[in-house]
Amino acid sequence: MELEKHLQGIERRLWSNDAPFYKDSLVEEAVLVFPETGPISRDTAVEAILRENAEGRYWAEVEFTDTRVREITPDVALLTYRVAARWAHETSTIHALASSLYICRGEAWKLTFHQQSPIEG
Repeated sequence: MELEKHLQGIERRLWSNDAPFYKDSLVEEAVLVFPETGPISRDTAVEAILRENAEGRYWAEVEFTDTRVREITPDVALLTYRVAARWAHETSTIHALASSLYICRGEAWKLTFHQQSPIEG
């Protein structure tokens, strides 16, 4: 349960569009797969977040449900959840299934893979 809370805390903060935290929380070789972009790298994602920040874009609402953590090995864990999120500048909410794979490097859990698959609300 402690690992689940810890990983959820990282994941929630990643949704805050804090570019330095994002860069710090992902391994350099991380892969992120979004419906809008397909696979992208950590650096591409951080650049996109910086652009969003400059444009004043941020998530106004983010809600996780059906969260699950599966410890694959002592240093690898999979976090899955449903997310409902709304950009502050939009009225509609996106709904997706999300999967995040974390690895423990030293004492820190780092995101190495993330994918979002859109679903109907």
